[in-house]
Amino acid sequence: MMKWLVAGLAVCVLTACSGIRTTDDNYSAHAENFNILFLQIPGGDTQQRAMELVPEGSDVITMTSTPKDPSSLIGFINRLIGIDITFVNGSTKKE
Repeated sequence: MMKWLVAGLAVCVLTACSGIRTTDDNYSAHAENFNILFLQIPGGDTQQRAMELVPEGSDVITMTSTPKDPSSLIGFINRLIGIDITFVNGSTKKE
């Protein structure tokens, strides 16, 4: 019973999140998924979740993501057990 409790707690602690940090002229948005045996927690596309956090009317300068496609070895291993991360950085427009 204790093993199942620890395993459940570990999955809850390792779940992913998304968020944004802004300064005067710049922002940085991120989104993550925890992958285990092709199951993504909390699920969904990290690029889409990160882009939803980008402030309206701002410019996207860089977007980086970890490989997640099963057609490459690194993407396959990452989907077996790993973390899918997307970062979006840019600047806000002054009006």
